Amino acid sequence: MNSPNNDSRFVAGDGPVNRRTALLQERQARATDEPQADTQLTERLHRAHARTQLGTTLAEYFATPPQAHVAPSSLHIASSVLAAGGAIVALLGLIQSAVLPLAGGTGVTLLGAVGWWRTRPAQPASSSPPAAALFDTEALQTFDRCLEAAAPELGEKATQRMLEIKMAFKRMGHERPTHDEHFTVEDRLFLRECLRRYLPDTLQAYLRVPPAQRSQTLHDGQTSAHDGLLQQLALLQTEIQARENKIGRSAAEVLTRQQRFLESKKSR
Repeated sequence: MNSPNNDSRFVAGDGPVNRRTALLQERQARATDEPQADTQLTERLHRAHARTQLGTTLAEYFATPPQAHVAPSSLHIASSVLAAGGAIVALLGLIQSAVLPLAGGTGVTLLGAVGWWRTRPAQPASSSPPAAALFDTEALQTFDRCLEAAAPELGEKATQRMLEIKMAFKRMGHERPTHDEHFTVEDRLFLRECLRRYLPDTLQAYLRVPPAQRSQTLHDGQTSAHDGLLQQLALLQTEIQARENKIGRSAAEVLTRQQRFLESKKSR
């Protein structure tokens, strides 16, 4: 008697038994793939939102100095009106084939154009970027790259603190403080190292902790990686704010010296 496995009447195959089974397997495979695609899309949107929330990078913010607007003078405006009026008279003379209006309008136009050119507002001379006062471009770019990479994984509180720190750097970057008893060379170096090392090192150390373990208690038994990140950012923000206050006191010292000078000139 032949075994069913050896019977030539049985056909074995790797595919589904019938079309209904094939459709069922296809639906199951699609249901397995769709959640993964949705997860990837959600992650991309989250990263894009995190980077958008950061706004303009510091390097871009300080790349171009602000351009001062120079208002045109009254003589410049009058010259513009004179040139426009002369052009109209010359055009009418040309249309009517009248020599006198054409010649007079052309002369007035030339006179107005010369006056406009000579009285045009002077363009402000280009200056170095404000960031040159405190921060070099390399330090700004290092900070920007690290913050952009870390932003999608920081969480709301840490992101908000980093935005506050970034705003402090923007405010100080426009200042050109002098070194005195208030704002020292060490203070300047501290701010630069915050951009170049202290903040990037803190963020990179946090990112090295696996995401699933960032909320777990660390080996010291007191804090998690996320809490440790917030504590370090708070410490750095406090020190940065202290340096910003020093810059303000240094600037106010100039006004104080001027006050003392004026008081010394009062009549006896």
